Amino acid sequence: MVWGAFSLHHRTPLFHVQGNLTGLRYRDEILRPLAVPTLQQMGPQTVHQDDNARPHRARVVNDFLQQSGVNRMEWPACSPDLNPIENLWDELDRKMRSNHPPPRVVQHLYQMLQAEWQALPQRIFTTLVNSMRTRCVECQNSQGGYTHY
Repeated sequence: MVWGAFSLHHRTPLFHVQGNLTGLRYRDEILRPLAVPTLQQMGPQTVHQDDNARPHRARVVNDFLQQSGVNRMEWPACSPDLNPIENLWDELDRKMRSNHPPPRVVQHLYQMLQAEWQALPQRIFTTLVNSMRTRCVECQNSQGGYTHY
């Protein structure tokens, strides 16, 4: 999905506004100020999950996460996408398209995303969390192949 210069399809719309998300930008704009402090507050047993997008696997990112003491989930290159956040992004996409004209500036996009995220019903989150067992069983039964998720 593309909203003017903003791409919700790539999951990080605020970081795609002025160029591509690189390993350096991922580290400096997402991991360092947001993700790592949150993960550290959650405790030493917390595991960081990302995917194999190039910025996520850049050497600068790997080094930073290791130096920060962040445990990272290994993610096979051809794994099915079982992360329920994908379903939330789709729901947010539908809400944004139906309730808002395309934003003209980043601040409007940010405000719209915040409002729509806050308005998502708790039942969506609960349903997705409760679907994890079924998702994993279906993935196992398909030997890592296609699942309907």
